[in-house]
Amino acid sequence: MAVALVFMMCPVGIAVALILRYARAVPAGPAVRDDVPERLLRWAAGLLSAQREEWGRAMLGELDHIDGRGRRWRFAAGCAGAALLLPPWGRAAAAVWAMVVVAAGAAGVYASVALRYRLGAGDWVFAAIMLVFLVSFTLAAATLLRRPEVAIPGLLGGLFVALTWLALSGFTFYGVTAPMTAPWSPLIAEVAMPVLVGVAGTLWGGGAVAGRRTARLAAISAGLGLYLYATIAVAVLGAGGPPEDTGWTVSYIVSDRLSSTMIKNLVVVPLVTATIGWAAAAATARIRPRPAASMVSVPFTAAGLPGEASRNPVTMPQVTGPAVRGRSWRTVWLLLLCAGLAAAVFLAAVSGLRG
Repeated sequence: MAVALVFMMCPVGIAVALILRYARAVPAGPAVRDDVPERLLRWAAGLLSAQREEWGRAMLGELDHIDGRGRRWRFAAGCAGAALLLPPWGRAAAAVWAMVVVAAGAAGVYASVALRYRLGAGDWVFAAIMLVFLVSFTLAAATLLRRPEVAIPGLLGGLFVALTWLALSGFTFYGVTAPMTAPWSPLIAEVAMPVLVGVAGTLWGGGAVAGRRTARLAAISAGLGLYLYATIAVAVLGAGGPPEDTGWTVSYIVSDRLSSTMIKNLVVVPLVTATIGWAAAAATARIRPRPAASMVSVPFTAAGLPGEASRNPVTMPQVTGPAVRGRSWRTVWLLLLCAGLAAAVFLAAVSGLRG
């Protein structure tokens, strides 16, 4: 229980660090107070779509006229909650609702198992902790899906990570609830896959920021999917499967499996995937050669000068970044097809060679 509580605080600490780091997503004016509520609201306003950008700026302006720490905190927290709960636009909305359905399904299966086997008060405490994880992951996924160049690689990376874990377990219900026995399995699932996700996210998004966000979204989606699969496995197996210790009761076996699947899929898998993927994204951004900046001549007219100076503009060099080329959907689908074929071959090899 203590270990679960400690790990539960890790996403909270990560969220606080991200808020403090990316608080300048919407720049503040020189007269705006730079306190924690203002940073929180600027971070939340940076998540809004272009259609709601004016609303975010209006809330920032309203906060500047509010005095008192308590009142500022209440206003900023309310606006940030509204920004998070506002549905995203386009295809990201479908992905957010899919995350909500997966989280609600996992919670429902857990509750049905707990009621069926009449589990004790400790299991309902674990259920409360599980709900905190599910709600936090859903809100985090909704936040990441609003970012550009993150949804497709993040969701595909999460699917790839989840399928790798399932392949190492033999795609069986008991294999999901039992510990891995092959010595190389943790190396593939906990190191190789997160590294691939971080590298692919960085190359796809064109920078370390996109790669880190891709790794976090892949970690969240993989954890949610694996947890739903594992809770269904516990509901189907109950206390069945290979012979267990005869001294254990049915309720104890079911309770142990529920707690083990929660710690593994909602704590270990997301944290390991996000951490190693984050590091791989940062390393890829440093190793990858950056295209040189181009010099563009921009005419500059010295306004207010009499005579020839006002009629002859001065050409000033301006440094611009590399031009961003749009991806054609034909190229995207070709890349996705190749990645799917490679993933199928890899998963077939892992399933055949697992220990």
